[in-house]
Amino acid sequence: FKYENSTPPHSVYLLPNLWSYSTCDFSKAKLLANPTQVKGDGFEFVLNQWRVFYFASGEANDCKEGLMKMVIVPWPRF
Repeated sequence: FKYENSTPPHSVYLLPNLWSYSTCDFSKAKLLANPTQVKGDGFEFVLNQWRVFYFASGEANDCKEGLMKMVIVPWPRF
C-alpha cells in the first residue's frame, strides 16, 4: 500500500468480514498502517491465506463515502 501525498491522509485497516466492510464497522478491525506509514515507500501486507481480505481507511469518512475501500481475493497457486 502506498498513497501519494493524499489530503486528507489515509490509514489501512484489515476488516474481519463482509459485514464490517459493508457497514464500515472498525470495532474489530486491525490497524495495519497509520497515515504516516503509507507515505514514502508505503508498506507491504502479505496475503498468506487463501481467503477474502477486506481493507479500508478509517480516516474521516473515507469508508462511508465508498472511498479507500478494497476487497482482495487471492487465487490459489497450482
